[in-house]
Amino acid sequence: MRRLLDRCVASASVAIISSVAIITGLTAVSAGPTATAGAVTAAAIDVSARAGLSAGSGILWESDADQTRDLDEIAASGAKWINIDIDWNHIQDDGPNVWRWNAATDRLVLNARAHGLNIIGTAAYSPGWARTADCPAGNLHCLAANPDDYGRFVGAAAARYGANSPFDRLRGSITSWQIWNEPNHQEFSQPRPDPDRYTAMLKSAYGAVKAADSSATVITGGTAPAPDAADGTDYSPETWLRGLYARGARGFFDAVGHHPYMFPTNPLEAHTWNAFTQTQFLYDVMVANGDASKKVWGTETGAPSGTDPEALTEAQQAQWVHDYFLGWNTTFRAFTGPMIWFQLRDSGSNLANRWDNLGLLRLDGSQKPAYREFQNVMAGGVGSATPIQWDGWQSLGGTMTSGPASSSWGVNRVDTFARGGDGQLWHRTFAGQWYGWE
Repeated sequence: MRRLLDRCVASASVAIISSVAIITGLTAVSAGPTATAGAVTAAAIDVSARAGLSAGSGILWESDADQTRDLDEIAASGAKWINIDIDWNHIQDDGPNVWRWNAATDRLVLNARAHGLNIIGTAAYSPGWARTADCPAGNLHCLAANPDDYGRFVGAAAARYGANSPFDRLRGSITSWQIWNEPNHQEFSQPRPDPDRYTAMLKSAYGAVKAADSSATVITGGTAPAPDAADGTDYSPETWLRGLYARGARGFFDAVGHHPYMFPTNPLEAHTWNAFTQTQFLYDVMVANGDASKKVWGTETGAPSGTDPEALTEAQQAQWVHDYFLGWNTTFRAFTGPMIWFQLRDSGSNLANRWDNLGLLRLDGSQKPAYREFQNVMAGGVGSATPIQWDGWQSLGGTMTSGPASSSWGVNRVDTFARGGDGQLWHRTFAGQWYGWE
């Protein structure tokens, strides 16, 4: 993710545009500040119907009071979805014929549904008896040695919580199933990602889920925002999805899961390495493989506050909440499903550790500005119903050797290009604010 920022080598006067979808070369533009056109907005869209908030895996083990408190906060945020772990390691820890659904899973499922939340059930991780021989000792993030063991587990879960459950209180409580978590990333696919094994698990799980509940939605494991690693320890989301198709995965999923994290970069700042931008690339792969009617689900994303070099200020975190749901519900809306923010509450109090501070609430439960912004977005959308407006000209500084050109592919988004003094193509982005030349 190498970037060249704050190096202004081109000069242009460009018009900053709000709520706009245009393409224009800016060599001679004379539109005044009252010029208008139709705007792409999300103001009339029910954003909340496509939005969720995750409390993290710890919610499974919380006390009744703490779990209810967290679900109260999620419901009060306006989110309509939650992503929860269907923990294979816990449920079948004692062997392939022992099932411990009611120890934690039933309680959370019933509580989430009582709060009006739709559930994505993420089926992971392997119990000791089901792990591969090369799984590091004690590591539960290993894929299944026998893909059919995993398939039987997910099928049993769909039978228990799906539309045909024999239990009235559980029937229809989970109808969306995510097949593992970040299988393209070594941390969650030990000892290293294995597209052959994962594809076999996906196929087995898909058949088992559909046999139990034909109306269920099966989602591929959400891809981590990883680059391709030469040693195979990580696959980029696009490379991973291409690999699944190459192994015959088409027809064995209903949606593609993705985790478009990209902090501290703003999600609307388009770069090939930006995992939010890569949502489009994933859909392009789907289209190329005959799956244009299927959608990309953002099963996890977020951004931390704090003092870590890759964290944001609390004010920036609130802005990122807005911008994520803006892009998801305008530019990407036609080919995406729900997007789930991770997470509800900070998991620690060390401001220098970004992983402690992903919450919209602080560890003590007090609200960050991001929680209030999340509520605002859920209640009122993220766009404006007003026509687009041209603002005044703004100098970007520096020198250039060509006329500038600009394009916009989404709301509040302008990309400006010019040839710099070094003879190379330079680019600058406006996504609510101007970012440096690169």
